Amino acid sequence: MNTSLYRIKYLLGSMVTVFSLVYLLFGIVGWFDGMVGFTDLLTCFVLASVHLGAGSWLLLGSLRDYRREKKRVESVIGHLIASHAGRVIVADLARYAEISEEDAREYLEVRAKHDVAVVMQSTSGIDVFFFGQQFWNN
Repeated sequence: MNTSLYRIKYLLGSMVTVFSLVYLLFGIVGWFDGMVGFTDLLTCFVLASVHLGAGSWLLLGSLRDYRREKKRVESVIGHLIASHAGRVIVADLARYAEISEEDAREYLEVRAKHDVAVVMQSTSGIDVFFFGQQFWNN
């Protein structure tokens, strides 16, 4: 499963939604100008509606995929905290959650802001997050 698919959907949804606004503006300008035929005006509004629908569908799908990934990563973080006595290594989270190490580090930094955590660097240069004992069973 490609975990960054929700980012691609988000970008495509945003672009398609912007195109719907462009078509809508073309239709409005053509309507006020009065120099455009009915079929051209109808085409602008139909294309705007189709693009708005497709963009909304992609954006909602992106949000759903993001929430699913976040929930999955949070469960993996909770499992790693519980099974390793509060110690979570960025590379372990990336491997078990099937995400990039940058994303794993970002998830752990966000979690460390809300939980009692200490970030240390091991002798080999690996970032290790230590979460307090009250969070081992989360």
